[in-house]
Amino acid sequence: MSQAIHNVGGFGSVVLAKDFNQEFISAFEHINKREGVNISPLAGQSQVVNGINFAFYCFVEQVTAPDLAKISNLELVTVYEKDGTYTQTSSRVISEPVLFPPIGSFDSVALRANFTDAEAQTAEQIESLVGVHYDILAAQQQVVAGLNFAFYAVVKPATLNGQAYFAQINAYRNLEGKIERAELHPIQP
Repeated sequence: MSQAIHNVGGFGSVVLAKDFNQEFISAFEHINKREGVNISPLAGQSQVVNGINFAFYCFVEQVTAPDLAKISNLELVTVYEKDGTYTQTSSRVISEPVLFPPIGSFDSVALRANFTDAEAQTAEQIESLVGVHYDILAAQQQVVAGLNFAFYAVVKPATLNGQAYFAQINAYRNLEGKIERAELHPIQP
C-alpha cells in the first residue's frame, strides 16, 4: 500500500520506492529515459504547488562494457508535473566524489545488497541506535587509518508525527572496528 503524501507548500515525508503510488511512478518514468545510465529510485517526496514537485533520491550507474569498472553515484532529481506534463527541473549528485581508480577517495556507491562486510557491519551498528529509525539504503567507503563511510538513509524520528527525511550519515570506524564518530546531514530537495 502506498504511503505517498503530498504536502502543500513544502516537501512531505520521504517515501521508500517500494511504497510509491502511481503518481510517483509516472513522474519517475520521466527521468528514467536518460541514456547511458541505469537509474533506480531509492526514495522520494513530493509537494503540491501549482502542480506537483517530486524529488527522487536515485542510484545512478553508468552503462559500460561487462569487463569495465562501473562508477555509480546518488543523485537528487526533481520533476515538476502539471496537467500530465512532466519537466525535470534539476539534478545534482549528492554522493561523495569518486576518483578512478578510487585510491585515496571514496569508492562508488553500493546498494545495500552489495555492501562490503565492513559497510554491512557498520550500517547494522548505526541502525541499532535507539531514538531514531535508520533505513540505510546505500553506502560508500574510503580507506584511511580505518574506514570513512558515507551512508545514505531514510531517517524516521521516533516521535509522534515525526517526518521521515533523507540524510547522509558520515561515520569513521577505527582499525579495531569501533565507530568513533557519526554525523547526520539531512539532504534537502
